[in-house]
Amino acid sequence: MRLSEDRINAIAYKVAHHLVKKRLIKTKVRLNQVETWVEKPILADLRLEDVIDDEVTRYIDGLPKKPPFGSFEYQAMFQKKKEEVARRHHFTM
Repeated sequence: MRLSEDRINAIAYKVAHHLVKKRLIKTKVRLNQVETWVEKPILADLRLEDVIDDEVTRYIDGLPKKPPFGSFEYQAMFQKKKEEVARRHHFTM
């Protein structure tokens, strides 16, 4: 994942706290439950992005003439394939 669990928790806390403090949502549950509601879609998106990255890496590794890892050509190919796979998964980059 591009973000650590601690960073995701901090972001979810800030968003949840802001939503409740500004009364943008009305809820009778505790703040930590609102944090969980905020955190779930963030984690789901990051997990799906990890799945997409793994699929792209396997595709590039399977090529007979793959570019050197980290090269401009590799990065360009990775990004192009990632966008293609993301569309197939109905994921917006």
